[in-house]
Amino acid sequence: MTRLDSCQFLLSSQINDTLTYFAEHSKHFSHDLVNRYLAGERITPRLLWENVRG
Repeated sequence: MTRLDSCQFLLSSQINDTLTYFAEHSKHFSHDLVNRYLAGERITPRLLWENVRG
């Protein structure tokens, strides 16, 4: 899982942005993987914008 994967999910799922929802709708990422990633990563609004602006 990368920062870009997380940012793309946040942009595409503007109503339900829970990690459970992400894991349920992803073929590649389990709930545990998403949870471990988010526990160690800090994604700010600015960082989100920098990753998806282009």
